Amino acid sequence: MANLTFSVDSALLSELGEKLVESAHIALVELIKNAYDADATRVSIVISPNAGQGTVIQIVDNGLGMTFRDVERYWMRVATTNKATNKASERYGRPRTGSKGIGRFSCRRLGNRLHMVTRAVADGERLEQTDVIIDWQKFVPGADISTINCDGQRRLVAGGKPGTSLRIEGGSQNEWSKRGYDFLKRQLAVLAANRGRKRVGFEEDPGFEIRLEAADFNEVIVNLRDRLLTAGWGDLRLRVSATGEATCVLNAMKIGEKTITHPERFPALASVSATIGIMPGERIEMRDQEVISKGTLKDILDEWGGVYVRYRGFRVYPYGEPGNDWLNIERDRATRKTALSQMLQPFAAKLRGVDDLLPIISTRHNLESSELRKRSFSNEEGKAQ
Repeated sequence: MANLTFSVDSALLSELGEKLVESAHIALVELIKNAYDADATRVSIVISPNAGQGTVIQIVDNGLGMTFRDVERYWMRVATTNKATNKASERYGRPRTGSKGIGRFSCRRLGNRLHMVTRAVADGERLEQTDVIIDWQKFVPGADISTINCDGQRRLVAGGKPGTSLRIEGGSQNEWSKRGYDFLKRQLAVLAANRGRKRVGFEEDPGFEIRLEAADFNEVIVNLRDRLLTAGWGDLRLRVSATGEATCVLNAMKIGEKTITHPERFPALASVSATIGIMPGERIEMRDQEVISKGTLKDILDEWGGVYVRYRGFRVYPYGEPGNDWLNIERDRATRKTALSQMLQPFAAKLRGVDDLLPIISTRHNLESSELRKRSFSNEEGKAQ
């Protein structure tokens, strides 16, 4: 009896690329999701025309990168189950966002030549760099995919940091419409909304920043999250001076810009600043529909809505998230403690609905019941000395 084995025609890459990745904009979103899943905290995207080479796209992230072995086992393997098996990212525990194993199809969809440089820690300490050049035009119908070689090399490097860089050439400029480009920004804004989170069993996630540059649309977005904060009905910016003078600036639809300086001084809040994006979920109340839509805004607010506070560079987490009992209320309840500390008692007494006989339980209730979480998206930076 003769043994038979399957083989794969190179035409499959083009066929799957067209079916799985419908447009250049969706393809680019998938590649940025890969950076997010690799625990990058920053990614830079540059889309530029290049005479004779079509559209050139460069993506640089500071994620964990890939070793040569990772590239060989996962990136170069069609239909890998790696993301399906590992549903959380390695360092920060982020839920995986990228579609399972279609990163290389996204690269194929965006151009006919790819140069990938990726660095990752190998053997627990050394930094390994892998360079891969893929000419997609070699994958012609009729050729077995496993017989086509791609230029690649690996080497150990001294210095530098992990991360991945992609340069994709030969893309069609006709695909980059204004409508599609705005779709790209709205999808990326959902990722940029991550301003940090602490997940049990993982390192603290510092958030995800996106820089986007597109010459054809005369646009450079230094930080997409900042653009997101000003996209809704209004944005409120607060700053307390070194002398305790508090100034609020509201910029909103049908109101314009209004500035209010509080008559009292707040020296205890000196140098505190805050930015709050006010984002009702109605389309007519969105100032920048290039960045948000009704659908993407719901995803953003459900996952990231609320007030986020940092003090001297450290994140102060809200109650209601696992492991965030930073006032030790749960610890005190477990030891049947009934009174707050002298520092917290005056504060608790001023809260509406607090029972003086059971201050720990009622204070916890008040801290968890804020409705602001459902209606706003903000950054708050505390720098009080």
